[in-house]
Parts: sequence; C-alpha cells; structure tokens
Amino acid sequence: MEISNYTTEDFVLDPSFRKWVMQPNAASNLFWEDLLTKNPSKYKAAKEARKIILKLNTKNQPKLSDAEISGMWNDMDTRMSEAPREGIRSREEKVIPLHSLSTLERAVPNAPHHSNFFADFRFRVACILAMAIGFGYLSSWLLSTTVIQEENPPVSEFVEHKTVPGVKSHLTLSDGSLVILNSGSELRYIKNFEKGRREVHLKGEAFFSVARDSMRPFIVHSRETTTIALGTSFNVKAYEGETLDVSLLTGKVAIKRDGEAEEVRLVPGEALKIGTEKEQLEKTGFNPDLVIGWTKKRIIFQETPLMEVIRVLENWYGVEIQLIRKPKEQVLLSGKFQDETLENVLEGLKFSARFDFTIDKENVKIIF
Repeated sequence: MEISNYTTEDFVLDPSFRKWVMQPNAASNLFWEDLLTKNPSKYKAAKEARKIILKLNTKNQPKLSDAEISGMWNDMDTRMSEAPREGIRSREEKVIPLHSLSTLERAVPNAPHHSNFFADFRFRVACILAMAIGFGYLSSWLLSTTVIQEENPPVSEFVEHKTVPGVKSHLTLSDGSLVILNSGSELRYIKNFEKGRREVHLKGEAFFSVARDSMRPFIVHSRETTTIALGTSFNVKAYEGETLDVSLLTGKVAIKRDGEAEEVRLVPGEALKIGTEKEQLEKTGFNPDLVIGWTKKRIIFQETPLMEVIRVLENWYGVEIQLIRKPKEQVLLSGKFQDETLENVLEGLKFSARFDFTIDKENVKIIF
C-alpha cells in the first residue's frame, strides 16, 4: 500500500485504516507501524484521521467484559512475578503496540535496545499502561451506565426541507455547506448537526457543495446508501423506484451500502450507479451538464426512459401527467431544453417518440 501521498481525508476513507483504529490486532498493528515508520511525515495526518474515526463511532466503542478484565489482571500478575532471564529476549524482538495510538504517538522509529535492564523497564511500563487502559475502559463503562440511569438524553431537534413539484430550493447549512434541493425532494437533519459529525437524510435529488471541515465528515443517507465526504461537491439522485446515482465533481467520497462491508471510492468525474436490485452496482464516467443541468434550469434527456421523463416533467412543472395507451416496448427520449415551457418541451419530444399531448392547466395527457 502506498501512503506517501495520503491526506487526512485519505486515511479516513481507507477501510483498512478504519478497521485498524476500531479493531486493532497484532497483525494490523505491525502492518501500520511499518508503513508509518517508512513514511514518518504521515504521522500527523494519521492521528487526525484517527480522531475523526473515533468521533464517528463514539456510540459503538467496545467495552471490556468482566472476564477480559480479570484475564488482563491475572496475565499481568503472572508476568510481573517472573524474574527476567538473561539471553532469552532477542535484540531483534518486535514490540507490538497495544493499540493504534501507541503507533501514532511515535514521531520516529524506536531506538535499539542497549541492555536487558532497559528491555525489562519497557516491559514494566507497558504493563502499567495496560492496567491504566483497563481501568479507563472499566471507568468509562461504569460512568456511562450511571449517566444512562440518572440522566435522560437530550431530544434532538430535526430540521426538514421539502420542495413541492415545480419548486427548487437553495439552502445554506449551519456549517456553511450549500445545498440545491430539486423539485419533489426532502432533506432532513439535526439542527446545527451533532458534535463531531454532519449527517443529512435525502429523499429525491440534491446537489451538495460541502464546506471543508477535516474533523467532521459530511454524511448523506439516501435510501439504503451512505455517502461520506469532507470537502467535496457532488450530486445524489435517489428517487424511489429508479437507479440511485452519486456523481462526484470535486474532492473525494466513499459510498457504502447498508449491511455491506465493502465500499466504493470515487474521484472527480466518476459516478456510481446503484440499481433497484441490491447487486446492481456500476462505476462510470458522467457528463456534468447532464447530471447537474437541473441546477441551471436546464432539462436534459439522453436516452432517458419514458417513465423517468414523466417524473422529471411532473416535478419540474408541478403537473400530473396521464399516459394514454402506454406503448409495450420501452421508449427512450432525448432532448435539451433551457428554461422552456412545458408545451415547448413536449413539442420537442413528441416527434421522435410519436405521441400527441393535451394540457389542461395542471392536467396533462400523453397519448400514444
């Protein structure tokens, strides 16, 4: 793995780094210690990324069981009572850090062992640290239990923005992020966000220009998909019954389906299409004009299925479209319109699709 060009954002989005922070073991400790020793300039970015990951998982911190705490005490008591034996410990023996912080606190590689005295001293210091960590977990568990019993958690106040058909909304969130909410869409989030994270829930379509905040990732939940970003601009289209599209214009995002371990990372110019069936997932390029044209009052269809065209026009113009004699074969429509009336749009589409139409105020009929 090449981390010489990693930023804090890259560490946060790296699944193996996140797993090491949250679920360390001997193999991952040695792996990341070796990488960071070879790239000492990345210690600072890795430490900042660790803080972000821990904040995102504060509600799911692991707790030591009584058996684990008792086993820790017994193991340390046995080790402390053993007299050090000369010649047993090799100078080449690798000391495995207790957790990720042990590695990240090292600005330079460890100095070589000069004597058994120093090796024994370090072992005893490690035991003391292990006991302190054990007490910390135990105290955290006791305190959290007390708080749960004595205090009621504060009730979160949610903010909701809904756009009716025919209306688009420009929003500025409390962190400075900008959102354009498309017609017939809904955005819901906790007022002023939670400490350490920025989360929104989207139904429909929205364009996000995220204010950069390296300590608070921006998370968009849409249907059964989560998109994580830091300082980024991207479009999410998540209408029910249609393909879910995430299109990245700037920055980086990681996309994860609920219940799945693997995630997909995008770079600018890439899009992820998730079909209505869970296994349907495709990474592609995209035409920015086609994806975000709606933010500039442009309607663009490019071999778009008829039913999606109808949904777009209903949301755009606030009308209800009735389909008369729906064709048996799939109809794909193409066309580009800039701030046009509904009548002009239908006139432009009807010749290629061979349909007629009538408009009676908010009631529209498309006749095949």
